[in-house]
Amino acid sequence: MAGRGRPNEGALWGALVCVGGVLLLFAQAVAAQCQLADQDARGLQEVEVDRVQGFDGLRLADGRSIRLIGLAPAAELPETSPLMRPLRLHEDLQDVLDERIDAAGQRLILRPGRPARDAQGRLHMHAWLPEGPLLASELIASGAAVARPGLQPSALDTCYYNAEAEARAGQRGLWLERPAAFPAMALDRHAGALRPGRLRVQGEVVSVRSTERHWVLELDGPLDVFIHEDDRAHWPDLEPDTLNGEAVIVRGQVYPWRDRLRIRIRNPRDLEVVE
Repeated sequence: MAGRGRPNEGALWGALVCVGGVLLLFAQAVAAQCQLADQDARGLQEVEVDRVQGFDGLRLADGRSIRLIGLAPAAELPETSPLMRPLRLHEDLQDVLDERIDAAGQRLILRPGRPARDAQGRLHMHAWLPEGPLLASELIASGAAVARPGLQPSALDTCYYNAEAEARAGQRGLWLERPAAFPAMALDRHAGALRPGRLRVQGEVVSVRSTERHWVLELDGPLDVFIHEDDRAHWPDLEPDTLNGEAVIVRGQVYPWRDRLRIRIRNPRDLEVVE
């Protein structure tokens, strides 16, 4: 900028190294918080798994049925995609989950989410393997699944989303032939209902509608991003109008809504501003 001298490169490099070291220590601290040994023993319960039910459901030997927090399949890319056909490795998520639990001797350590039950009364649990790893994070990092947060934001969400970023960077599993973010412009609103699963979509915000009940971000394609009044408290500092003209990445399940498509997001990590 005019009138401003060029910064000292040595000092700038030193600052970057310092910041990098701090970030590395922070990343290691976050990773450590994902392990079983770093959890508060209160509220943990060791269980035996009877069988796997679906991609995130477990029937326990004590008769309870639970849903695993953090784990979800990736949605198939639309057939209109000009990109390479995905390998669809995520379709085997139930088998991968079954094999991993079997390798652990059908034993898991659980902790209830917050809230512990969803609107249908189903139990939602975080799960660790007996040797320490967070089960969903391990499967996500291998590229077998994508991150899905719990009903309310949690410190463990960092573990799930970091695992997904690791899988994307390494092009593992489902990310081998899948873009890091699917362009909103390539979505087809006439394609009908999309298959269940989460999609990572990137687009530019071209319009913002804000009411007392919800926020809607219209992207440069047939997609709206919907934030319900029940979830707006998770974005205490967000002024939605400031996103106008910004490129964003959103995560969630795409579904038809009137003459457009929609993603409802509930967690702050499912909305990123691209810098």
